[in-house]
Amino acid sequence: MLAIEQLYRPITATPFQNDEAYCEITPCDALKPYVCCFWGTKQPIASLQNNNDSFGLVIPDTCMDIIFDVNYSKGTYSDMFCTIDENSYKTSEASSSTDFVSTFGIRFYAHTAILFSDVSFNNSKNQCFELDSFMPRLKKALTPIIEECVSLKDRVIATERVLLSYLNTQRINCNLYNSIHYMISSRGRGTVNDVCSHVAVSKRTLERVFNDNMGISPKSYFSLVRYQLLWQDMIFKKNFSALDAVEEYGYTDQSHLIKDFKRKHLMLPKNAIEYAKNDTLSCFYNTSYENSAKMESEFLYRSEKI
Repeated sequence: MLAIEQLYRPITATPFQNDEAYCEITPCDALKPYVCCFWGTKQPIASLQNNNDSFGLVIPDTCMDIIFDVNYSKGTYSDMFCTIDENSYKTSEASSSTDFVSTFGIRFYAHTAILFSDVSFNNSKNQCFELDSFMPRLKKALTPIIEECVSLKDRVIATERVLLSYLNTQRINCNLYNSIHYMISSRGRGTVNDVCSHVAVSKRTLERVFNDNMGISPKSYFSLVRYQLLWQDMIFKKNFSALDAVEEYGYTDQSHLIKDFKRKHLMLPKNAIEYAKNDTLSCFYNTSYENSAKMESEFLYRSEKI
């Protein structure tokens, strides 16, 4: 099987965040091809009341997430499964209470979530569902873990055992993996026809494969891969040049690049980078980053080990 995870590691709008409210943990080696990361609150925390003008930004990261929320003050629990998103959206960070809460998330690559699902993802993009809708057996196995384990690390250890037991590699579609590998290797450039020629399948077949396994069209996913790789260059390249990116990613001109990025990210590149770095400063206790190389180093090694 092609090692796609070695070529491509999607990032969020705030890829350096690592605090009590949000921490990422790298999965064990056996799950690395299928799970991008585990994430959530390190321990239950007080839901602090924030400024009404504050917001969080969720961008298209070409992933799918299982999210569990527990409110210990009210004794409530909820779960959801978020499919692949084509667009960014803002989430309010304002809170009207100081309840004691925790969050636990499992972030799958978009092409691997199907390996844990009981049904196909046909026409499921841009939505959040109850976990029962796609993974009822997995929900039944994970719910006791969320109820019994409190810390993020303990939840991850127990969850990994469950995921390994429910992983169904028989559902791996070689045409899907070969297509995604080609899209990433080509840096999001080219057309769906190029992908079809590379994989040696018809466009109709490729459309069906992507829809059944990810709920999205090949064309849309191709575009999201280009956006994600461009965003990573903006964040990690020390001397990022929009003019060079125009050529590398096949945009018509700089205006085309900026317009496409803003449509997907809801911000101009300059504002998006500032937002990511400002969040970093607060999450790392006002640590000053001297350059992008150091920032990339923090990102590559920030995930906590078990």
